Amino acid sequence: MHEQLDALLCTRYPAIFSAEGSVDQRLFGFECGDGWFPLIDGACELIQRHIESDGTQPLRALQVKQKFGGLRFYYQHGSDHAAAVVDLAESLSLHVCEICGAVGKSVQLFGWVQTRCPTHERTSVYEEPLLTKVRDELLLAPKMGELLGAALEFFAFDGQAAARWLTQRVAALGNVIPLALAGSEEGQRQVLTLIRRLEHGITP
Repeated sequence: MHEQLDALLCTRYPAIFSAEGSVDQRLFGFECGDGWFPLIDGACELIQRHIESDGTQPLRALQVKQKFGGLRFYYQHGSDHAAAVVDLAESLSLHVCEICGAVGKSVQLFGWVQTRCPTHERTSVYEEPLLTKVRDELLLAPKMGELLGAALEFFAFDGQAAARWLTQRVAALGNVIPLALAGSEEGQRQVLTLIRRLEHGITP
């Protein structure tokens, strides 16, 4: 991940990437592509909010990396809430292009398993100037925390169940994958409205 996004995450979430922890964090940075920035950002937003509201012990991130095409978020001192959030983020990463953040799938690339959208199926995470353009777009994208939190709560903090729903086509959304709508404010509003209707037992 680019150092600009790396620094932004550490600044936004001091309860996760503390001054003590950031020393270790800076030894390797975030070892993944920029496309997972919104996902990591959304997960960290939920974790830090829970820490601040419940007064629980700050979580210490140890390593955030890509492995076998998916996100791995290693940490210490996490609560059950943090574990559910991390489970959701890691599960979703297998459906999010590591280059641009669009909906993707696992592919074989240069002998390694990677997660890519059709547009970037043959693209390396190190190719510039493509990454500069993508990075600017990611910084302007709406934050995902509210959407991830709503899905997690609806599925009783079962991260994998929430991930399955977010990555399958939903008839009430025009047969669109909810995760595919997360890149715009209007798309997120549609998904959040549907979740609230389902919470109240209103069948679409």
